[in-house]
Amino acid sequence: MSTLQRDAKLVVFLGGRNLVKSMRTPMLIMVSLLQPVIWLLLFSQIFRSLGDTEQFRSLGYHSYLEFLAPGMIVLSVLFSALQSGMATVTDIDTGMMDKLASSPIRRVAILGGRAWADAITMLAQAVIVLVVALAMGARVRTGLPGALLLLVFATLFGLVWASLSNLIALRTRNAELTMVLGLFLTLPVLFLSSAFFPLSLQPQWLQTVAHANPASYVITTGQQLMSTGNSWSQDLRTLVALGVAGLVFVPAAIRAFRSTAH
Repeated sequence: MSTLQRDAKLVVFLGGRNLVKSMRTPMLIMVSLLQPVIWLLLFSQIFRSLGDTEQFRSLGYHSYLEFLAPGMIVLSVLFSALQSGMATVTDIDTGMMDKLASSPIRRVAILGGRAWADAITMLAQAVIVLVVALAMGARVRTGLPGALLLLVFATLFGLVWASLSNLIALRTRNAELTMVLGLFLTLPVLFLSSAFFPLSLQPQWLQTVAHANPASYVITTGQQLMSTGNSWSQDLRTLVALGVAGLVFVPAAIRAFRSTAH
C-alpha cells in the first residue's frame, strides 16, 4: 500500500472518528443549526416588505427570503467552524492530541481527518438551511447546478474559517477563550457583508470593509445564484477571495498544529 493510499484511509478513519464524537453531543450540532434557521424564519418576515421596494427589485432580487438564505447558510458554516476549534481544545485537554501526535500517523492525515469531518458537517447543515428556505417558498433561479455551487462555496469558506478557529484553539488551548474570540469574529464577519442588505445600498465605508471580507463574496455569489443568475466573474472573485484567505489561515493553523504536536 502506498503512503498516499494509507494517508487517505487514515483521513477517512479519523474523519469518521471526529463525526462520531460530534454525534455524541447532538446539542452542539442543534445549536449551530437552529440559530441560522431561526434567523431565517424571523428576519425573512421582519424585513419581508424590503423585498417589495423598487430599489430592491431593481437589483434583480425576487424576494427578501431568497436574498437572506445564502447569508444564513454561511452563518451555519461559521458556527460549525467555531465548533471545530472547540473540538480541538477538547482533544488537547483529554490527551487525544498527544496520542495522535506520538503515533506513526502523519500530521497531514490528522489534519485531513479534522477537515473531512468539518466539511461533511458543514455541507449537511448548509443543505438543511437551504431546504428550509425552499420549504418557505424560496427558489434557486439557477437550478440544481446553482444550488450545488452555492453549497460548495459555503463549505469551502467554512473550512477556511475552521482553520482560523483551530489556530485560535491551538494557540490558546482554552475552550472559553476560543469560544469568546470565535464569536467576537464570527458575527462581525456576517454583519459586515451583504447578508442582510444589498451592498450597493450600504454606506461607502461598509462597502469598502465588505470588499475585504471573504464571507461577503460567498454571500453575494449565493444571492446571485438564488435570484439574478450566475456570474462567472463573481465566481472567480469568490474563488480568489477564498484562496487568499486560505493562504493566510491554513498555513498558520498547520504551523500551530506542528508546534503543538512536538
